[in-house]
Amino acid sequence: MLIKKISEFILHVGYAYVLFTIFVIIGILFGLIEIIESYIFDKFPIVTTHWYYIIRGVLSVVLISSWAIWTIYTYRKLYQKRLKSTEILYQNIIENSADAILTLDNKQIIKTWNKGAEQIFGWSKKEIIGKSIYNIIPDNLFTMNKMQSHFDRVINKNYIKNFETKMITKQKNIILVQLTQTVIKNEVGELKGSSIIMRDITELRIQHENMQHSERLSAIGQMAAGVAHEVGNPLTAISSIVQLLQRKSKEKFFIDYLQKMRIHINRITNIMRQMVNFSRPSSDDMIEVDINNVIQSATSLLKYDSIFRNINIKLNLENDLPIIFSNADNIHQVIVNLLLNSAYATQKIEDSQIDISTKISGDFISLMIEDNGIGMSEEIIKKIFNPFFTTKPVGSGTGLGLSVSLGIITKLGGTINVKSEIGCGTEFTIKLPLKRK
Repeated sequence: MLIKKISEFILHVGYAYVLFTIFVIIGILFGLIEIIESYIFDKFPIVTTHWYYIIRGVLSVVLISSWAIWTIYTYRKLYQKRLKSTEILYQNIIENSADAILTLDNKQIIKTWNKGAEQIFGWSKKEIIGKSIYNIIPDNLFTMNKMQSHFDRVINKNYIKNFETKMITKQKNIILVQLTQTVIKNEVGELKGSSIIMRDITELRIQHENMQHSERLSAIGQMAAGVAHEVGNPLTAISSIVQLLQRKSKEKFFIDYLQKMRIHINRITNIMRQMVNFSRPSSDDMIEVDINNVIQSATSLLKYDSIFRNINIKLNLENDLPIIFSNADNIHQVIVNLLLNSAYATQKIEDSQIDISTKISGDFISLMIEDNGIGMSEEIIKKIFNPFFTTKPVGSGTGLGLSVSLGIITKLGGTINVKSEIGCGTEFTIKLPLKRK
């Protein structure tokens, strides 16, 4: 062991340094001895001179050995200090990283857990170290099989980068993470475990989805504006002809049918106008908003959707509500999201109905959307505002509608609550402040 440490030291400081130092010491030692010998030992007998050379050799060995031991000890302390400083530096970088950094053994047991992991997942080191990684993996067969396949690939390839998957926090919230995992091996190449770096990209994904949604709406808006322009001119001509025929016609039968034609022409015009208004890019500007007008606009747009064909939408809007200072586009988006959820919940219900009402509640305007759909259990209610949580089949929803709606209402200074029971429908209540600009 000592020989190994000496070899490592010599390799580190360099052969030239060691040889040069040894030659200097030997030169100084023998120079001093020659001077002493020339002045003191010239007249001593041969036996005494013999012992003198022995002692001189011993002293040379002791001196050089002492120098070597002192040098190795001094440099060892220096390198230990530097190593300790480097370890503390990297430890602080890892410990205080915003990303979750943890290590696992070969049985997928968590061995280390940094502060970033505590903030992202909610578990402290004492709670999670020594437990399986599957404590932070959602308890469903698809995700667990996906992660097991991921672990197998890591062992075969030694690492995997930027793997996206879902994880679960201590509060049972589902989050989306980007994961990089690398195997850990010892000096002889044996697999000892792996290290994992995870970044919470839930908010980033929501922002990305919102951006894509805005881009789609912008594209639809441009298309709708073009269609509205192309359809508007013929409609105007048809409307003019109908009005002319109404004035010229004398028979009530034709007058009634021409009036119905005008009603349908106006309906087509309103639909095109609402499509253009709805699909334009949302604005973050805070303006004066009549909440009843926003509700009527949203319901007028959605009633033409096939999913609302057999649903009775009943409005019970309080008259003379105060004008609030808010964002009409965002409120419109929230109402549309909630109405679509209610429509999905009532699509298999006979005599399905959605009731929308407004009223003053202290310093807030309350907006209630209630349906007679299938309802939700308490367990589902606790999760519905979590990003990516959905009860819809794969491909029928992203699980972001309610999460985005909660973010919008919270940003506007309001609240959104839900009441529901299995088989008894669902009621969402939104409260928006009356605070003015």
